[in-house]
Amino acid sequence: MQPFRICTAMLMLLGIPFCGVLAEDDSETDSAASNSETVDEIEDDSPGLTGARDDEDEDDDTSDIDTETTVSQTESKTGLRSDGDLRPIYDYFNIDGPNGGKLVDDTAGFRARIRADFGITETVHVGARLAGVCFTGECDPDFVLDSVPDRSNGLKGGQFTFDELYFHWFRPRGSIAFGRLQTRFVLRSGVYAKSLDRNNSNNVNVNWTDGLQAKYRAKNGWRSSLVLERNSSDGTGSIRHGPLDFNDSKARNTGFVGFENIESWGPFVQRAFDISYLPNSLLEDGVTTGNREDYWGLVGRGAWRWPQRSDGIRLRTGLELGYAPNTQTAQAANLAEDASGLAWDIVVSLMDFQPGHSIGVNYAQTGAGWLLAPQFRPNEEMFEIRYIWRPVNLKIVPLLEARIRWREDLEQELTASQKRQEFDGYIRMTWEFIIKGR
Repeated sequence: MQPFRICTAMLMLLGIPFCGVLAEDDSETDSAASNSETVDEIEDDSPGLTGARDDEDEDDDTSDIDTETTVSQTESKTGLRSDGDLRPIYDYFNIDGPNGGKLVDDTAGFRARIRADFGITETVHVGARLAGVCFTGECDPDFVLDSVPDRSNGLKGGQFTFDELYFHWFRPRGSIAFGRLQTRFVLRSGVYAKSLDRNNSNNVNVNWTDGLQAKYRAKNGWRSSLVLERNSSDGTGSIRHGPLDFNDSKARNTGFVGFENIESWGPFVQRAFDISYLPNSLLEDGVTTGNREDYWGLVGRGAWRWPQRSDGIRLRTGLELGYAPNTQTAQAANLAEDASGLAWDIVVSLMDFQPGHSIGVNYAQTGAGWLLAPQFRPNEEMFEIRYIWRPVNLKIVPLLEARIRWREDLEQELTASQKRQEFDGYIRMTWEFIIKGR
């Protein structure tokens, strides 16, 4: 594809390596593949693929469950490993609709996931994860195996499915996985793991990426990723917003390239940018009979920490900025002015103000033309406060989180009598467990 050729040329000029998964020197590959040392024992210039995750040797304040992906699971051992997590939640919401209606309600439920990963060899693994959700009033068990979930944010209550079903081959500095995957590119901001473009299965949602992900880690700390996603005519497994539409055959395959460095560099603890390319998927006029355009999303993100330490009280801040050059018309967005393709969010986290206790604030604005965000709606202004308690032993005591959030339309829609406003909050816990280790 021409867009990726242009992107690759730009990155070569910047000196950032692209996804060279297959271009490793055999001698380094073979020696690391047979290494049985733990991550902490491997030298700094080795990616440490013998651990459970390929970024365990990095210093990151953000919870693993909110940053892990299918390709980050790189335990270089044969045999079966089985693990899982359980996340119960209580959610309250108070919504003032755009036409004067009001909804006040609450719900309780949980998400449960169990994964089995089998190492055929030390570097060739296959795996699957069964995931399901249950909520009050919506918990009749129903196994589904569809390419598109029933709801825009994932499975509905009572449903369960395979949200991972993959073949994974990894080498000392790179890996490639295909099948049904979990893909994420998030702002690592301590209390939060927010994303403007790609974050499968956040909160208690269950969604996925059908396709392929290749990942390469350079010696200078930069990780490059390529995601090729296969969409259905009915939609996609990832969260996307209208008027993106995948019914046209040219819109079925979409691409993503991302680059990230989470090694400390002065005050920086994360530097990242990525590009999403969705060909022929934007309904410019909001209708399938109208004009179709390619949709691009450009995102940059960075996180800072002061002082530079992983324990004790510290401040961690992050900024994420996204821009879409092509957006739908004002009429398609139901607005008086053109739909803005600009989106941004900023996070400030105070980590360990007491041991294990952290709090953060998040403010975001997403224009009506930004259609990729899994955690922010188009045409929305959002403010959130979140508290997190991370016990020392998560195998016994669960991770506890509580949040309150305010959301409002950035611009009032033409057919609305007022801006949509919402106040909501939740309390949730997370248990992670290992059923069988290798």
